[in-house]
Amino acid sequence: MNTTTRTTGSGCNVAFLSSEKKPYSRIRFEEESAALGLNVSWVDPQHFDLLIEAGASKTFYRSRAYRTPAAFVARTGSDTTMFARAIIGQMESQPDAAIINSSEAIMTARDKLLAHQKLASAGIPCPRTVLARQPSDVAKIVRIVGGPPVILKLLSGTHGKGVMLGRDMDEIQAALETVWALNQTLLIQEYIDKAPGTDIRVLVVGGRVLGAMKRTAKLGQFRANVHQGATVERFPMTEELEWLALRAAEVIGLDIAGVDLIESDDGFAVIEVNSAPGFEGFERATGCNVASEMLAYMRFRMYH
Repeated sequence: MNTTTRTTGSGCNVAFLSSEKKPYSRIRFEEESAALGLNVSWVDPQHFDLLIEAGASKTFYRSRAYRTPAAFVARTGSDTTMFARAIIGQMESQPDAAIINSSEAIMTARDKLLAHQKLASAGIPCPRTVLARQPSDVAKIVRIVGGPPVILKLLSGTHGKGVMLGRDMDEIQAALETVWALNQTLLIQEYIDKAPGTDIRVLVVGGRVLGAMKRTAKLGQFRANVHQGATVERFPMTEELEWLALRAAEVIGLDIAGVDLIESDDGFAVIEVNSAPGFEGFERATGCNVASEMLAYMRFRMYH
Protein backbone atom coordinates (compact mmCIF):
# COMPACT_ATOMS: atom_id res chain seq x y z
CA MET A 1 0.00 0.00 0.00
CA ASN A 2 1.32 3.47 -0.96
CA THR A 3 1.44 5.60 2.18
CA THR A 4 0.75 8.97 0.54
CA THR A 5 -2.44 10.56 1.87
CA ARG A 6 -4.94 12.96 0.40
CA THR A 7 -4.57 16.63 1.25
CA THR A 8 -7.31 18.01 3.49
CA GLY A 9 -8.38 21.58 4.07
CA SER A 10 -10.62 24.20 2.50
CA GLY A 11 -11.58 23.69 -1.12
CA CYS A 12 -10.27 20.93 -3.33
CA ASN A 13 -6.66 20.38 -4.22
CA VAL A 14 -5.39 20.03 -7.78
CA ALA A 15 -1.69 19.35 -8.29
CA PHE A 16 -0.13 19.99 -11.70
CA LEU A 17 3.04 18.08 -12.58
CA SER A 18 5.21 20.39 -14.67
CA SER A 19 8.81 21.56 -14.91
CA GLU A 20 7.89 24.84 -16.64
CA LYS A 21 8.38 27.81 -14.34
CA LYS A 22 5.53 30.15 -15.29
CA PRO A 23 3.70 28.97 -18.41
CA TYR A 24 0.56 30.73 -19.62
CA SER A 25 -1.52 27.74 -18.51
CA ARG A 26 -0.29 28.08 -14.93
CA ILE A 27 -1.27 31.75 -14.79
CA ARG A 28 -4.72 30.99 -16.18
CA PHE A 29 -5.38 28.02 -13.91
CA GLU A 30 -4.46 30.12 -10.90
CA GLU A 31 -6.74 32.94 -12.09
CA GLU A 32 -9.76 30.66 -12.57
CA SER A 33 -9.35 28.26 -9.64
CA ALA A 34 -10.95 30.38 -6.90
CA ALA A 35 -14.24 30.75 -8.79
CA LEU A 36 -14.53 26.97 -8.83
CA GLY A 37 -13.55 26.50 -5.20
CA LEU A 38 -10.24 24.85 -6.08
CA ASN A 39 -6.77 25.16 -4.61
CA VAL A 40 -4.07 24.53 -7.20
CA SER A 41 -0.40 23.73 -6.74
CA TRP A 42 2.50 23.02 -9.07
CA VAL A 43 5.05 20.27 -8.50
CA ASP A 44 8.29 19.73 -10.39
CA PRO A 45 9.29 16.14 -11.27
CA GLN A 46 12.88 16.94 -10.29
CA HIS A 47 11.93 17.30 -6.63
CA PHE A 48 10.20 13.94 -6.22
CA ASP A 49 11.67 10.81 -4.66
CA LEU A 50 9.91 7.47 -4.92
CA LEU A 51 10.50 4.69 -2.43
CA ILE A 52 9.31 1.43 -3.96
CA GLU A 53 8.63 -1.30 -1.42
CA ALA A 54 6.19 -4.21 -1.40
CA GLY A 55 3.06 -3.07 0.41
CA ALA A 56 4.60 0.17 1.67
CA SER A 57 5.72 2.41 -1.21
CA LYS A 58 6.20 6.05 -0.28
CA THR A 59 6.28 9.30 -2.22
CA PHE A 60 8.41 12.26 -1.14
CA TYR A 61 8.48 15.82 -2.44
CA ARG A 62 11.34 18.10 -1.42
CA SER A 63 12.33 15.43 1.11
CA ARG A 64 8.93 15.41 2.81
CA ALA A 65 6.11 12.87 2.59
CA TYR A 66 3.86 13.87 -0.30
CA ARG A 67 0.15 14.08 0.51
CA THR A 68 -1.98 12.81 -2.36
CA PRO A 69 -4.10 15.57 -3.93
CA ALA A 70 -7.72 15.08 -4.96
CA ALA A 71 -6.64 15.46 -8.60
CA PHE A 72 -3.19 14.96 -10.09
CA VAL A 73 -2.75 16.47 -13.55
CA ALA A 74 0.34 15.80 -15.63
CA ARG A 75 1.30 18.79 -17.81
CA THR A 76 4.59 17.26 -18.99
CA GLY A 77 3.34 16.20 -22.43
CA SER A 78 5.97 15.13 -24.94
CA ASP A 79 8.67 16.04 -22.41
CA THR A 80 7.49 13.26 -20.07
CA THR A 81 10.54 11.30 -18.90
CA MET A 82 10.48 7.74 -17.62
CA PHE A 83 10.78 9.12 -14.09
CA ALA A 84 7.85 11.49 -14.61
CA ARG A 85 5.88 8.51 -15.85
CA ALA A 86 6.83 6.66 -12.65
CA ILE A 87 5.54 9.59 -10.56
CA ILE A 88 2.21 9.50 -12.38
CA GLY A 89 2.11 5.73 -11.92
CA GLN A 90 2.69 6.17 -8.19
CA MET A 91 -0.27 8.53 -8.04
CA GLU A 92 -2.37 6.07 -10.05
CA SER A 93 -1.98 3.55 -7.24
CA GLN A 94 -4.04 5.81 -4.98
CA PRO A 95 -7.70 4.71 -5.15
CA ASP A 96 -9.18 8.15 -4.38
CA ALA A 97 -7.00 10.29 -6.63
CA ALA A 98 -8.28 11.49 -10.02
CA ILE A 99 -5.41 11.16 -12.52
CA ILE A 100 -5.58 13.31 -15.65
CA ASN A 101 -4.18 12.04 -18.05
CA SER A 102 -3.07 8.44 -17.40
CA SER A 103 0.62 7.52 -17.66
CA GLU A 104 -0.14 5.02 -20.43
CA ALA A 105 -2.04 7.56 -22.52
CA ILE A 106 0.66 10.21 -22.08
CA MET A 107 3.40 7.83 -23.20
CA THR A 108 1.32 6.69 -26.17
CA ALA A 109 0.87 10.30 -27.30
CA ARG A 110 4.57 10.95 -26.72
CA ASP A 111 5.57 8.08 -29.03
CA LYS A 112 4.48 9.43 -32.41
CA LEU A 113 4.95 6.10 -34.20
CA LEU A 114 2.80 4.23 -31.69
CA ALA A 115 0.20 7.01 -31.73
CA HIS A 116 -0.04 6.85 -35.52
CA GLN A 117 -0.31 3.07 -35.41
CA LYS A 118 -3.26 3.32 -33.02
CA LEU A 119 -4.94 6.07 -35.03
CA ALA A 120 -4.54 4.19 -38.32
CA SER A 121 -5.80 0.94 -36.76
CA ALA A 122 -8.93 2.78 -35.64
CA GLY A 123 -9.55 4.03 -39.17
CA ILE A 124 -8.66 7.64 -38.40
CA PRO A 125 -7.11 9.41 -41.43
CA CYS A 126 -3.49 10.39 -40.87
CA PRO A 127 -0.45 10.99 -43.13
CA ARG A 128 1.45 7.94 -44.39
CA THR A 129 4.29 7.42 -41.92
CA VAL A 130 7.43 5.26 -41.94
CA LEU A 131 10.20 4.88 -39.36
CA ALA A 132 13.62 5.74 -40.82
CA ARG A 133 16.01 2.99 -39.73
CA GLN A 134 19.15 3.01 -41.89
CA PRO A 135 20.70 5.10 -44.71
CA SER A 136 20.15 2.48 -47.41
CA ASP A 137 16.39 2.63 -46.83
CA VAL A 138 15.93 6.38 -47.24
CA ALA A 139 15.16 6.55 -50.97
CA LYS A 140 12.74 3.64 -50.67
CA ILE A 141 10.95 5.17 -47.67
CA VAL A 142 10.60 8.55 -49.38
CA ARG A 143 8.96 6.84 -52.36
CA ILE A 144 6.60 4.87 -50.09
CA VAL A 145 5.19 8.03 -48.50
CA GLY A 146 4.91 9.81 -51.86
CA GLY A 147 7.79 12.30 -51.64
CA PRO A 148 9.85 14.32 -51.86
CA PRO A 149 8.98 16.65 -50.28
CA VAL A 150 8.35 14.87 -46.96
CA ILE A 151 7.93 15.78 -43.32
CA LEU A 152 10.78 14.67 -41.03
CA LYS A 153 9.67 14.32 -37.43
CA LEU A 154 11.47 13.23 -34.27
CA LEU A 155 9.78 10.34 -32.50
CA SER A 156 9.08 12.68 -29.59
CA GLY A 157 8.95 16.47 -29.61
CA THR A 158 6.76 19.39 -28.66
CA HIS A 159 5.90 22.99 -29.63
CA GLY A 160 6.92 22.25 -33.22
CA LYS A 161 10.47 21.28 -32.24
CA GLY A 162 11.99 18.37 -34.12
CA VAL A 163 9.79 18.82 -37.20
CA MET A 164 11.46 19.56 -40.53
CA LEU A 165 10.47 19.79 -44.19
CA GLY A 166 12.68 17.74 -46.51
CA ARG A 167 12.28 19.32 -49.93
CA ASP A 168 14.66 17.04 -51.85
CA MET A 169 16.80 13.95 -51.31
CA ASP A 170 19.94 15.91 -50.39
CA GLU A 171 18.06 17.86 -47.70
CA ILE A 172 16.40 14.69 -46.40
CA GLN A 173 19.69 12.79 -46.24
CA ALA A 174 21.48 15.64 -44.44
CA ALA A 175 18.72 15.86 -41.83
CA LEU A 176 18.74 12.12 -41.23
CA GLU A 177 22.52 11.98 -40.83
CA THR A 178 22.38 14.80 -38.25
CA VAL A 179 19.59 13.10 -36.29
CA TRP A 180 21.23 9.68 -36.35
CA ALA A 181 24.53 11.19 -35.19
CA LEU A 182 22.64 12.38 -32.09
CA ASN A 183 21.18 8.88 -31.56
CA GLN A 184 17.67 10.15 -32.24
CA THR A 185 14.90 8.35 -34.11
CA LEU A 186 13.14 10.01 -37.02
CA LEU A 187 9.86 9.44 -38.80
CA ILE A 188 9.39 10.20 -42.49
CA GLN A 189 5.87 11.34 -43.19
CA GLU A 190 3.75 12.19 -46.20
CA TYR A 191 3.65 15.91 -46.98
CA ILE A 192 0.08 17.08 -47.58
CA ASP A 193 0.20 20.45 -49.31
CA LYS A 194 -3.46 21.38 -49.83
CA ALA A 195 -3.12 24.25 -47.33
CA PRO A 196 0.65 24.58 -46.71
CA GLY A 197 1.71 26.34 -43.53
CA THR A 198 -1.64 25.86 -41.80
CA ASP A 199 -3.22 23.38 -39.42
CA ILE A 200 -6.28 23.04 -37.20
CA ARG A 201 -6.15 22.58 -33.41
CA VAL A 202 -9.19 21.10 -31.68
CA LEU A 203 -9.34 20.90 -27.87
CA VAL A 204 -11.07 17.93 -26.23
CA VAL A 205 -11.92 17.95 -22.51
CA GLY A 206 -13.70 15.03 -20.89
CA GLY A 207 -15.23 13.71 -24.10
CA ARG A 208 -16.40 17.14 -25.23
CA VAL A 209 -15.01 19.43 -27.94
CA LEU A 210 -14.39 23.03 -26.84
CA GLY A 211 -13.89 24.39 -30.35
CA ALA A 212 -11.30 24.73 -33.08
CA MET A 213 -8.73 27.25 -34.22
CA LYS A 214 -6.71 27.63 -37.39
CA ARG A 215 -2.97 28.31 -37.09
CA THR A 216 -1.03 29.92 -39.92
CA ALA A 217 2.77 29.83 -39.96
CA LYS A 218 4.94 32.90 -40.27
CA LEU A 219 5.97 33.83 -43.79
CA GLY A 220 8.72 31.50 -44.99
CA GLN A 221 7.95 28.79 -42.42
CA PHE A 222 5.86 25.65 -42.72
CA ARG A 223 5.28 24.88 -39.02
CA ALA A 224 2.04 26.43 -37.80
CA ASN A 225 2.84 26.58 -34.10
CA VAL A 226 2.00 29.42 -31.74
CA HIS A 227 5.39 29.08 -30.02
CA GLN A 228 6.99 29.55 -33.45
CA GLY A 229 5.07 32.77 -34.12
CA ALA A 230 2.01 31.43 -35.96
CA THR A 231 -1.13 33.56 -36.17
CA VAL A 232 -4.43 32.12 -34.93
CA GLU A 233 -8.12 32.49 -35.72
CA ARG A 234 -11.35 30.70 -34.91
CA PHE A 235 -12.17 27.80 -37.21
CA PRO A 236 -15.77 26.64 -37.77
CA MET A 237 -16.57 23.32 -36.15
CA THR A 238 -17.94 20.58 -38.40
CA GLU A 239 -19.29 17.13 -37.65
CA GLU A 240 -16.21 15.60 -39.29
CA LEU A 241 -13.80 17.66 -37.19
CA GLU A 242 -15.68 16.93 -34.00
CA TRP A 243 -15.83 13.19 -34.66
CA LEU A 244 -12.15 12.96 -35.61
CA ALA A 245 -11.01 14.90 -32.54
CA LEU A 246 -13.17 12.95 -30.10
CA ARG A 247 -12.24 9.62 -31.65
CA ALA A 248 -8.50 10.46 -31.72
CA ALA A 249 -8.52 11.41 -28.02
CA GLU A 250 -10.44 8.23 -27.21
CA VAL A 251 -8.08 5.98 -29.18
CA ILE A 252 -4.98 7.45 -27.51
CA GLY A 253 -6.78 7.30 -24.15
CA LEU A 254 -6.62 10.98 -23.22
CA ASP A 255 -9.11 12.82 -21.00
CA ILE A 256 -7.70 16.18 -22.08
CA ALA A 257 -6.16 16.43 -25.54
CA GLY A 258 -5.10 18.85 -28.23
CA VAL A 259 -5.77 17.22 -31.59
CA ASP A 260 -3.91 18.71 -34.57
CA LEU A 261 -5.26 18.17 -38.06
CA ILE A 262 -4.54 19.29 -41.61
CA GLU A 263 -6.80 19.58 -44.62
CA SER A 264 -6.32 17.06 -47.40
CA ASP A 265 -8.15 16.42 -50.67
CA ASP A 266 -10.28 13.83 -48.84
CA GLY A 267 -11.13 15.91 -45.77
CA PHE A 268 -9.08 16.22 -42.59
CA ALA A 269 -6.17 14.10 -41.38
CA VAL A 270 -4.86 13.89 -37.81
CA ILE A 271 -1.16 14.73 -37.59
CA GLU A 272 -0.66 14.74 -33.81
CA VAL A 273 -2.45 14.26 -30.50
CA ASN A 274 -1.06 16.19 -27.52
CA SER A 275 -1.55 15.19 -23.89
CA ALA A 276 -0.75 18.62 -22.39
CA PRO A 277 -1.97 21.14 -24.95
CA GLY A 278 -1.12 24.77 -24.53
CA PHE A 279 -4.10 27.04 -24.92
CA GLU A 280 -2.89 30.65 -25.04
CA GLY A 281 -3.57 30.95 -28.76
CA PHE A 282 -6.79 28.97 -28.46
CA GLU A 283 -8.30 31.29 -25.85
CA ARG A 284 -7.26 34.30 -27.92
CA ALA A 285 -8.71 32.90 -31.15
CA THR A 286 -11.95 31.41 -29.87
CA GLY A 287 -12.83 33.39 -26.75
CA CYS A 288 -13.32 30.11 -24.92
CA ASN A 289 -12.33 30.07 -21.23
CA VAL A 290 -10.23 26.92 -21.57
CA ALA A 291 -8.72 27.13 -18.09
CA SER A 292 -12.16 27.19 -16.46
CA GLU A 293 -13.44 24.35 -18.66
CA MET A 294 -10.45 22.15 -17.79
CA LEU A 295 -10.67 22.93 -14.07
CA ALA A 296 -14.40 22.20 -14.05
CA TYR A 297 -13.68 18.79 -15.58
CA MET A 298 -10.98 18.12 -12.97
CA ARG A 299 -13.45 18.99 -10.21
CA PHE A 300 -16.03 16.66 -11.76
CA ARG A 301 -13.50 13.82 -11.82
CA MET A 302 -12.79 14.26 -8.11
CA TYR A 303 -16.30 13.11 -7.27
CA HIS A 304 -17.13 10.67 -10.07
